[in-house]
Amino acid sequence: MAEPVAAVQALQPLLELMPRTNLVDQSEGYLHATVSSAFFGFVDDLEIYADPIRGLVQARSVSRLGDSDLGVNAKRLADVKLLLQGVTG
Repeated sequence: MAEPVAAVQALQPLLELMPRTNLVDQSEGYLHATVSSAFFGFVDDLEIYADPIRGLVQARSVSRLGDSDLGVNAKRLADVKLLLQGVTG
């Protein structure tokens, strides 16, 4: 990836369009958002970090409660990957 920090910045407006997603924290090369589930309102954390030294973007999506997320976080990360591919070409 040519410029991870720019890619993370380009993701911000796209993440804000995702349903039930609230941007919590943002700094250069870092985003933290919370995403609430549609039915029960459980909150998941989504963090995205630009690693310019390695030339990549790292992402993490994790549930705050419960033993199983029924694959929701993996799907969210796959969606973020697609968004990232769209902003980086």
